[in-house]
Amino acid sequence: MDSKEEILADLTQIFRRELGDDNLVLDYSSSAKTVEKWDSINNLMIISSIEEKYQIEFDIDFIFKAENVGDMCDYILQHSSLTN
Repeated sequence: MDSKEEILADLTQIFRRELGDDNLVLDYSSSAKTVEKWDSINNLMIISSIEEKYQIEFDIDFIFKAENVGDMCDYILQHSSLTN
């Protein structure tokens, strides 16, 4: 079972790959407002990579309401069979 901390580590690797920044450090409060290059186009790539990794599909409502990486971690914990 993945913990929230393990999911954050996985998301950090996904964000680094998709944003082309090997030095990126994420925390639960990281958001598109605080992470350089996290724009709407890159968000699509990030979401797609997360869905593939965790075999989930984000609800469109969640995508619009999510405020930060912590919200993503919580969603993954709740919806992924890989974390249960």
